[in-house]
Amino acid sequence: MLNNLKALFRATTQKQPEQATGRPVAAGLPMGVSQEDLEGLRLDGRVNIKLIGLRAHADALFHWDDDAYHHIAAVGHVDLGQGAHLVRFYLDNDTWLQANIENGRVLEYKLFDFYRVAHLSDAEFDNLINGEDKQPDSLGAQTVSLTSTTEEPRTCTYQRVWGDSDSLWSPPVVFEEQVMTTESVSARHVTHHAMLYERTILDTERMEYLLLSAENDGEGSFMLVQNVGVDVASIDIDAM
Repeated sequence: MLNNLKALFRATTQKQPEQATGRPVAAGLPMGVSQEDLEGLRLDGRVNIKLIGLRAHADALFHWDDDAYHHIAAVGHVDLGQGAHLVRFYLDNDTWLQANIENGRVLEYKLFDFYRVAHLSDAEFDNLINGEDKQPDSLGAQTVSLTSTTEEPRTCTYQRVWGDSDSLWSPPVVFEEQVMTTESVSARHVTHHAMLYERTILDTERMEYLLLSAENDGEGSFMLVQNVGVDVASIDIDAM
């Protein structure tokens, strides 16, 4: 998946913007937010994330190697308005770490993987977003069931977080992401039609998330991505 991202966001030669102080803006980060505000996370850096407690819970679909450091090959930025931002650090093992920021302060981190990706035709994408016939387990449904990708087949059910909890279907949230890679100095744009779901991992107080995202890269490529993730504490992030 990360190789696909690199192909989508091709290198250009535009100059990186600068702040009023003349200091270059950290690649991919919002104005006023530095890598120091983000535990040292940066484009082309490396990061190790400790999720040791997750290993003991077989019910979790999300799995993680606590011992490895991973290269940050791309950074995505979503401006949500009114001082709110999402910053996504795309790692070399098909996972991504998201920081939720408000008024320059990081509120939380979530770590996701690209659990399953389906490439769509233009017509399939349009029907998913705008079609009137809403199917069970589809984007925006009240609940979504996800089948494991492991050899041991099992299914987990996630409850919708966004939208009207009483409605059988809610429209996905639309946002624009600007992504920079180690091979570029200007951002490419991806439009997401996304919906967040969650469930409690059995015998724990830890939540597991499912982020469904129908994505349009603006260049004729459409996909539906099932992202599975968990919360991460800032103390568990070791970036360099």
